[in-house]
Amino acid sequence: MYPQIITYLLTFINSQEQIIRILLTLLVGKSMFDKPVETSVNKPFRKLQVDELPLIVVPEKLDYQLLLTEETIQTSSMT
Repeated sequence: MYPQIITYLLTFINSQEQIIRILLTLLVGKSMFDKPVETSVNKPFRKLQVDELPLIVVPEKLDYQLLLTEETIQTSSMT
């Protein structure tokens, strides 16, 4: 007796599932249960742009002792 009830209930559940699928398909307008077709997207990438190299100015080399003496002379003359 129990196997007959279980079998009946399983078939009833399956028919309900089919009805739900049909109603959802009608509601949405397209099949929700089919796998979407994968299409590759071929978008070209932007070309790599590189700025020009910056101009590097080499500072002139100075003698610190000469600069120090000039500064002391200049500050002593101001006072």
